[in-house]
Amino acid sequence: MKKVELIKKWKGNKRYTLKFVEAMPEDDYDFKPSDEMKSYKSQLSHITTWLRTHSRFVTGLEFPKVKMTSKESIKEALVVFFDTFLEKIETMDENKLQEIEDVWYGKSTRYQIANIMDNHLSHHRGQMVVYLRLKNIKPPSYLGW
Repeated sequence: MKKVELIKKWKGNKRYTLKFVEAMPEDDYDFKPSDEMKSYKSQLSHITTWLRTHSRFVTGLEFPKVKMTSKESIKEALVVFFDTFLEKIETMDENKLQEIEDVWYGKSTRYQIANIMDNHLSHHRGQMVVYLRLKNIKPPSYLGW
């Protein structure tokens, strides 16, 4: 994968993920399909925290912890993440993305880590499609790159 493709992918991730933030009315953010599942808000909080924490292996940046108690606070935290992540990738030398980082699941290039982040994000967005359907809300139309 080339850096230009990675940037395009993450710009698409930003657009698509923010559509999920908006899709569910805030009054339903505490909705859980079953007791053992996360709420919609918890899904988004988890995504946001995981991306902000895991991206340090790609960018070297540490995001401060933020409270995500509302739709707006989650959206704000995601926008800050995506904008900062994209800016860092856009200004990063392509060779730096080939560097290997030691992550808890093994050694991976920064490219691979960015793709693992993308996979994790896709997994949780897929779960949120089900939440929206259960509330009779049409999920956002899929956006590729």
